[in-house]
Amino acid sequence: MGMTKVKFPISDFQFSKGKRAHLIGIKGVAMTALAQILQARGVLITGSDGPEHFFTDAILKKLGIKYAQKFSPENIPADVDVVISSAAYLHAGQSLDNVEVSAALKRALPTFSYPQIMSALTQEYRTIGIAGSHGKSTTTAMAGWMLEKCKTDPTVLVGSRVNKWGMNSRIGKSDLFVVEADEYREAFLRYALSGAVITSIDYDHPDYFKTKATYNRAYKRLVNNLVKQSSKEPPAFLVACGDDVKVRQLAVYAKQKNVRVLTYGFAKSNDLVLQDGGVSRGQQLFHASFNGEQFSGSIPFVGKQYVLNSGATVAVAAMLGLDINRAVRSLADFPGIARRFELVYHGPTQTKNGPTRKKFGEAIIIDDYAHHPTAINITLEGIRAMYPTKRIVAVFQPHMFSRTQVLLKEFANSFTSADEVGIMEIYPSAREVSGPIDGRVLASEVSKQHPKVTYLPTIASGKKYLEKNSRKNTVIVLMGAGNVCDIVD
Repeated sequence: MGMTKVKFPISDFQFSKGKRAHLIGIKGVAMTALAQILQARGVLITGSDGPEHFFTDAILKKLGIKYAQKFSPENIPADVDVVISSAAYLHAGQSLDNVEVSAALKRALPTFSYPQIMSALTQEYRTIGIAGSHGKSTTTAMAGWMLEKCKTDPTVLVGSRVNKWGMNSRIGKSDLFVVEADEYREAFLRYALSGAVITSIDYDHPDYFKTKATYNRAYKRLVNNLVKQSSKEPPAFLVACGDDVKVRQLAVYAKQKNVRVLTYGFAKSNDLVLQDGGVSRGQQLFHASFNGEQFSGSIPFVGKQYVLNSGATVAVAAMLGLDINRAVRSLADFPGIARRFELVYHGPTQTKNGPTRKKFGEAIIIDDYAHHPTAINITLEGIRAMYPTKRIVAVFQPHMFSRTQVLLKEFANSFTSADEVGIMEIYPSAREVSGPIDGRVLASEVSKQHPKVTYLPTIASGKKYLEKNSRKNTVIVLMGAGNVCDIVD
């Protein structure tokens, strides 16, 4: 069956009050956020996913959305108006081995992928897409937080839960929509963008992008979409990290094509020049220079990457004509997002009778989504900067067999800031359940570059490793896109 064409505007199609939408793969972070946006429009939501526990379970429960914990054709309501599938199960109008998607297509139900629906939604707003290999979830949340504090009342869709919102989306009443724009399967090319941020370009998703050239080309096509928008109102803009060579090249190209461009970064050649102000009382200090003015601010997360994310956020404020000082100040109480430098355990709990005994003693345990070599290195560098005198133990759960195999050498060199490393088994995904490599191979490769590496083939072995290494003056960092945090439970 061919791809169904989405009609516009959405209010004339499936998503007006009282309509019914069934979401397949509803526990995915983007799908959960979409469910909230549609529910706010009065759409009645049902859904389905696998039985594995995910943090979005709590969000869906809070929203009162009922969903099946197993894929089955019987999950699709008889009176459904539209079926929306995660891109993991539907691509180019074809089911990717999912019985529910296959049943919906067989019944000739209006069936769309998440990127198709986002194509429609983004046309209804002045949409700013936050793209890049690293930092896009945090930057999306930061930009949304800043715009909220600047009283612009945006709608925001983030690839993780924003801690003070308790959700991974925010429903606003203005025409501003800030959305995390994912490059996988070139999904971000479907979005109708008035502006974009590109934080970095670093080869990833080798299961889809077979070469670095095809990966880089996707970002060039994203910029070309902005070029098409540059002659319209409002004219499109690009916020680009000028410290990244590939992003800087795209910024030059975009400027030649009359796109409004603002570069940011530590290099003095950028339009918005950042400076690391060091760490004070757990706060990362930073300075920014823009249009001859100096600004100083802080964020409650440590590391140069957070300074860069802040720079991208301030640059968005500048492009929208907002008060820069107010934008900078808004970041001081940015609450962070789930699984990004997230503190999950901090020693024994203090009570009036003294400290209670806890499983992990006086250790500090941090959970982070880092699953690419560059992200691992950045995360560990940030933790080393925050805890310079402590012993750092990294526990990494690889995600995707293809990524582990293609980036094996890069992974091996990404743990230099850790004192000890535990490598868990590869976490399979819906789109890749097996492969020619395993965690033991990665552990062996890392051990060639690091003196203390342990292979952890099971969650149980991970728990034992965690307990063994939980002691005073130790920071344990859990990293990966799977269920690595289960070893704390």
